Amino acid sequence: APLTITNRCHFTVWPAVALVLHQGGGGTELHPGASWSLDTPVIGSQYIWGRTGCSFDRAGKGRCQTGDCGGSSLTCGGNPAVPVTMAEVSVLQGNYTYGVTSTLKGFNLPMDLKCSSGDALPCRKAGCDVVQPYAKSCSAAGSRLQIVFCP
Repeated sequence: APLTITNRCHFTVWPAVALVLHQGGGGTELHPGASWSLDTPVIGSQYIWGRTGCSFDRAGKGRCQTGDCGGSSLTCGGNPAVPVTMAEVSVLQGNYTYGVTSTLKGFNLPMDLKCSSGDALPCRKAGCDVVQPYAKSCSAAGSRLQIVFCP
């Protein structure tokens, strides 16, 4: 199931992906206007968030001002430091079953989850707390999900 993360902020964002109930994760550096495409697991859930104010060395070790995952690495797999705006994406048999944006852990970046159908879950300010199923709009076979920072 393809997932695209796009940075529309006027500053660099370092998105992070942590697999729920599994080891591992991922991360990268996204300059303004850049996108990162990745394949999500056939079955499973992942948390996705944006980190800001990061500095990493050539080995990928470093820290971030917001969303840091233990100061470990660019490709973190752990829990982020608060405050952080998080998305949860679950996939079953290659189709997205839901995506949730949450400020339960605080807010650091505006974020939209967008389905290829055109539906979106916005979380653009502190306290948005959009917690609702996304199944109807993004469960059709071949659906693509996009996460946009600073939509």
